[in-house]
Amino acid sequence: MKQQNELNDSLNTSVKQPYPDDIPLSLYLQWPFIKIGRSVKSMVNGYKKLFMLEGEDLKTMYLKKARAADLRGETTKCIKFMQVLTSKYPDDSDIFYQLGIAYEKAGQFGAARQAYIQTAEINPESVKAHYRTGIIYIREREFENAIAALNQALQLEPQSAEIQFRLGQAYDRIKDYEKAIAYFKKAVALNPNLIQAYKNMALTYDSMDDHKKALDCLKRVLELEEAGA
Repeated sequence: MKQQNELNDSLNTSVKQPYPDDIPLSLYLQWPFIKIGRSVKSMVNGYKKLFMLEGEDLKTMYLKKARAADLRGETTKCIKFMQVLTSKYPDDSDIFYQLGIAYEKAGQFGAARQAYIQTAEINPESVKAHYRTGIIYIREREFENAIAALNQALQLEPQSAEIQFRLGQAYDRIKDYEKAIAYFKKAVALNPNLIQAYKNMALTYDSMDDHKKALDCLKRVLELEEAGA
């Protein structure tokens, strides 16, 4: 009998109570729901903070997201972030310009052109917006429009060899060879190492049947390439 009692005592002490006496059973039953509630509350608070962001904080957040997406090669995501920014900041020319760059990277040149045009409407003194518009017009073979856009850029930055060079290209495409040569010459006067200007000038001289001057331009190209320009 004594052994039986000892065995019972041993069993009673080895079996743990499912819940400590000082914590109500109801709390254990509610605990999973409390954890879920805290997660939901945390999520809601996160959204509240997001919607409370204003001004430069919100702009900075979306710009970071757009740049991160761009670095990962996720151009579509980058465009979506930039579109959000343009809707929130419709008077910010730089945001529209960056949207144009994103569209260009995605090969959406028509959309890029519209973004650059919008940039120039907001900020008429944006040289880069007029310039990129002109480049896309050249790509789309709308050379008269390209010349108009590039001339706007040139008025704002007359010492740009690159703009002079692109105007030369546009005039060459409409077979106005004299003007093309004039702009190519201005380009190399501003930047004597601009190889592309010499190459294009050689082709224009060749179209004018001035093969000697075309050859002179090609010699200059070889000199620059050998010099590592």
